[in-house]
Amino acid sequence: MFEKIKSLLQTRPEPILAQPAEIDIELEVTPIPISGEYADASPYDAKIVDTAADSSGEAISSLLDIETNGLRGDAVALRLSFLRREPVMDKSERLIGYELSLRNRPSPLDAKPDDTVLLMNDKMLLKSVFELGVDRLLKGKLAILPISSLVILHSCVDELTAKNIVFAIPLPETKDEALLKRCRELKTRGFRFVIDVSVCRPEIDTWLKIADYVRFNITEMNAIDLGKEIVAVLKSGVRPLIAMGVDSEEHFEASRKLAFNYFSGYYFTKPQASVPTRLDNHRIKVIELLNLVRSRVEIKELEASVKRDAAITFKILRYINSPANGLLQEIRSIAHALTLLGYDQMYRWLTLLLFVSDKPDPRSMILLKNALVRARLVELLGKDKIAGPDQDGLFLVGILSLLDSLLNLPMEKALENFHLPQQVSLALLEHQGIYAPYLGLAIACEAFDQKAIELWARTCGLDALKVNVAHVDAMVWAEEIDR
Repeated sequence: MFEKIKSLLQTRPEPILAQPAEIDIELEVTPIPISGEYADASPYDAKIVDTAADSSGEAISSLLDIETNGLRGDAVALRLSFLRREPVMDKSERLIGYELSLRNRPSPLDAKPDDTVLLMNDKMLLKSVFELGVDRLLKGKLAILPISSLVILHSCVDELTAKNIVFAIPLPETKDEALLKRCRELKTRGFRFVIDVSVCRPEIDTWLKIADYVRFNITEMNAIDLGKEIVAVLKSGVRPLIAMGVDSEEHFEASRKLAFNYFSGYYFTKPQASVPTRLDNHRIKVIELLNLVRSRVEIKELEASVKRDAAITFKILRYINSPANGLLQEIRSIAHALTLLGYDQMYRWLTLLLFVSDKPDPRSMILLKNALVRARLVELLGKDKIAGPDQDGLFLVGILSLLDSLLNLPMEKALENFHLPQQVSLALLEHQGIYAPYLGLAIACEAFDQKAIELWARTCGLDALKVNVAHVDAMVWAEEIDR
């Protein structure tokens, strides 16, 4: 069944940056929870709402408070509009923020995108950000919101607080005094701006005075042309540059050489062929502890082993006492944790220490964040489908599914020292078994692949609304883990 599903998914096109590596894009996505009349509708029973005869603009208000201007609105399509959350890193690979956007937003490359559709999508994005809360999802990091000039001029922008909000707008084709005035007004209130540039034009000088950042999509042109455009921008005015579409190590290195300051993409989730393994002494100790817990050794023996490394004791207790767990009392020792939580929960939290080496690096921290979201999502997706002790394997499959990228080893090699349940190994190595569909669905959500999401959701017996809500819950939960 799994092979059949894979065969139905389309191959992604490669970007056109000079000599790109093959890319398997992984993106985190967040759904928009919808309440009201259609909240319980099946995602496969599309209902059509005809708003042409409704002059009040309230025909689909139970879904989202947006104008439809007489257009036909597909209730299910609106409900299934995802928020994509793509990380943005600096040159040291430290996370500075995320780009948030809707999956069904018309492409900037469209010759004549419909203004009504653009405005509808942008208002949905802003409403979602407002209702979910930027701080709740991003914990103080930047939120880059790609929107059109239409919504900049709309009053809905005024509902947002300026803290950490960065509006990304395309470079206008003609001079627009009303838009310039509005952007200046928003800047006085603390909002920041990214100007998306594909080809430099004379009016860019005016917009560089507005811009806090300038952004290029590196997949839209080759390296030579991209370099020329960057030089032209820097001659007009120096602003931090953001590279979009950085989804391979080659992209990252090429972008750094082209004077970019920030990088948006999921290049860090792939093993690095030219970099040594990250299986250091700390991680070897953690694997040994994991195997002891898996073997259910006596509490005294396990505690004695853990106490040999004070840093491990400190870190594991910090994770266990994170707000995400909602414990009524603080865990004070390894023995206390085992008594209160049991071996399975101890194993779960020890896996997080694999991402924290003796010399913590930013890439491992970003991988940990991604792995936490994936692990929690797999767990939420399968918790009502897999019963009994097998439920514990859901989280493990999710958290260990990025182990190859973390250790920079093939998955077979990365797992060879682990004593894992058979079904966990089967899911990670062969993409088969009871956990495989839930892992496949979680990866499809990250990859922003709507077709794959639908196929895996049907295989798991889940409707899209449940998948969407689970993804939001997973991301909020992951942000509450004290890293």
